[in-house]
Amino acid sequence: MDQRAYDECRERLLEAPYRVIDFLPRQVPAESGGHYFAVERYLMAHPRIDELYGRFAMLLVKLSCYYDLTVYDPKADTWSDETTPEELARRVKACAGEGPDRYLHVLFPAEDALLTLDGDDLYMTLHNPAGELLETAADLAAAEGLFLRQITTYR
Repeated sequence: MDQRAYDECRERLLEAPYRVIDFLPRQVPAESGGHYFAVERYLMAHPRIDELYGRFAMLLVKLSCYYDLTVYDPKADTWSDETTPEELARRVKACAGEGPDRYLHVLFPAEDALLTLDGDDLYMTLHNPAGELLETAADLAAAEGLFLRQITTYR
């Protein structure tokens, strides 16, 4: 696939159904009496965010054992399928820092799926997951103390 085809695939998959990989097993209802925003601020601070993103990194490194993946580099505006485990972990952890690379886009071309992480979030998003990829991601998320779940809408 050429660079333009990767970009088009990403744009299409960003609109596809998705699941989140989260530290919570269920979405917190907007009207809950809990302390979600205090917990969010607590987790976004260093070193706690580093620990959470470390778990995200291990999940992605483990996924790379099973699936070919292609990673977007925002600095170079290119896609690469020659990414080492160390580079994957570095890219995930960079999302917790400052600067232009506070997001990550990873395509799984053979699975027609996309994983995204935004440095302002406490979850990763897996777009268009199906079949074995969905099962594997769920198993690996659980191994890292995370949850793969659908977003529900509260009224």
